[in-house]
Amino acid sequence: MSPADKHRFREAAIVVLVRGHDPDLETFWVRRSEAVSFMPGFHAFPGGKVNPEDLELPLEGAADERERVLRACAIREAFEEAGVLVALAAPAEFGPLGEARRRLLAGEVQFPALAREHGWTFRADALVFAGRWKTPPFSTVRFDTTYYLARVPEGQEPSIRLGELDQGEWVRPLAALHSWRQGGPTFAAPILWSLIALAEGERSLAERLATGPERSARPVRRIELKWGVILHPMKTHPLPPATHTAAYLVGEHEMALIDPGGDEPQEIEKLVHLIESLREDGRRLKIVLLTHHHVDHTGGVEAIRERFKVPVAAHVETGRYVRLDLALADGDWIPLVPGIGDWTLRVIYTPGHTRGHLCFFHERTRSLFTGDHIPGGRGTVIIDPSEGDMGQYIGSLERLLAEPVETLFPAHGSPQGGAARRIRWLIEHRIMREGRVLDALDATPRSLAALVARAYADTPHEMWAYAERSLLAHLFKLEAEGIARCEGESWRRRADDEIGG
Repeated sequence: MSPADKHRFREAAIVVLVRGHDPDLETFWVRRSEAVSFMPGFHAFPGGKVNPEDLELPLEGAADERERVLRACAIREAFEEAGVLVALAAPAEFGPLGEARRRLLAGEVQFPALAREHGWTFRADALVFAGRWKTPPFSTVRFDTTYYLARVPEGQEPSIRLGELDQGEWVRPLAALHSWRQGGPTFAAPILWSLIALAEGERSLAERLATGPERSARPVRRIELKWGVILHPMKTHPLPPATHTAAYLVGEHEMALIDPGGDEPQEIEKLVHLIESLREDGRRLKIVLLTHHHVDHTGGVEAIRERFKVPVAAHVETGRYVRLDLALADGDWIPLVPGIGDWTLRVIYTPGHTRGHLCFFHERTRSLFTGDHIPGGRGTVIIDPSEGDMGQYIGSLERLLAEPVETLFPAHGSPQGGAARRIRWLIEHRIMREGRVLDALDATPRSLAALVARAYADTPHEMWAYAERSLLAHLFKLEAEGIARCEGESWRRRADDEIGG
């Protein structure tokens, strides 16, 4: 994905489905499959991105084209993902819904044509505006999403089809929030603030839902995907396509700050403001933890150390670049005062991206803070010699497969569930790339530029300069295994009679 595509918003619509009344009001939520690329394993409400054909849906009363297409998208997504028809203009026969949905999901017919076939027409005002949320800039994909509130019509019962979703259920909002505080589901800020509004009762519900984005920013914007795990994106200058580095505040009474971002004063001040605002929740900063030494992760260290008088801890190799108060080694524990549950973090040594790279694991919530070892989305990290070592990197990934990790919290890109699937993909990708490097090598010595053109032909040309660094890491690994040979500034494949000699 190009940087331009990354920052382009995609229109989407979400439906907050409800049934019952206070105190038994329930909402229908779903869990995204671990196989999807965006927020796998996260809980959400039914919804998705706008399709071009949404404009063709028979819909009465929309104020303008944008409102029309978003409401049509919400109606279609409610049917696709939950199997319910909302916002009907007149009663409809529900007998054929199962077969109609099957045909839609199979791609046999588009929703507007299906509606015309069955005589379904819809009313725009039957969907109540419930907020507009924009995906933060650190995300690998960005959506401009409009939320709508709708009651499930009598005689209909939501259900999911396994695929993009792997779970769907009715839940009482307070029960969902309680489970979240116990370290259960993971979800984005719009889901959290929608659940909070629902838990506050039916009176003025739509108005509270609509003001969710503003409520989430007071007194300072908080992105708390799991209880006690706050993500704070900081503008930095990492390698493209990333534009931000995520600092994480972890803990309930005592907090660890993982990677305090770059050295831009305005960004550091925003982080300081967040830390100070959390004192109102009884949370205080205890320690700064560094995954590795790169400046987009450590530029704020001295400012945070001075402001809050807290120690800074990292691997001894990171200490060659940053002043440390405590050197960490594999298997060390970082104890934090518990609240609802244990907040101790375990240190996992993951060399490869740098010699001193660490990940931090929270066992109770099965969360791994990955630094640059595992980026968000579907991207990969550059392994840049001499700090980067491809053999060590793959070995560190293989080691993480043995850990009971469910949710990944990376420094760049979106957090995600489905940790084992993502780790396996990265290992398979590196093995695939090594195979292409091997195919690019022959008896003729070739420059790095020539080998990049062969081994990274599937990578955008503007990224080849960065790909060249990971190519070199692959070549060093193959050289150590006796397969590749460096001759000056060129590389070739060793002949059979050279191997082992």
